[in-house]
Amino acid sequence: MNDVFDDIGEIRRSRKEYNLKMFRSGVGTFEELENLEANALREGALPKKYKELIGLGISICEKCYPCIEYHVTAAMELGATRQEILEATAVALAMGGAVSEWPTRFVFKVLDEPTTA
Repeated sequence: MNDVFDDIGEIRRSRKEYNLKMFRSGVGTFEELENLEANALREGALPKKYKELIGLGISICEKCYPCIEYHVTAAMELGATRQEILEATAVALAMGGAVSEWPTRFVFKVLDEPTTA
């Protein structure tokens, strides 16, 4: 990953393809992890949009480019503005330091790519 930002469409396609393979594998742990994530991101005291922005910040600090794509896209689908996403990104950069610069740049690429479901 990070051949100066691999193709976002390919990232989206691969995530969907391999998620399906994981869930159809019969290994319950994969489904349990999916349920854990779904429960954590569910609407609650914090709106889902903010939870996705938190997920984005963690993804930047962890340098998980497919995760960044996922959380930027999900936040936008939940109504996050470009400015909200960029401010969440700035917090992650401040907390993550210089190693978060490439993931921060990737956020801009995802924001500039059209989403197709």
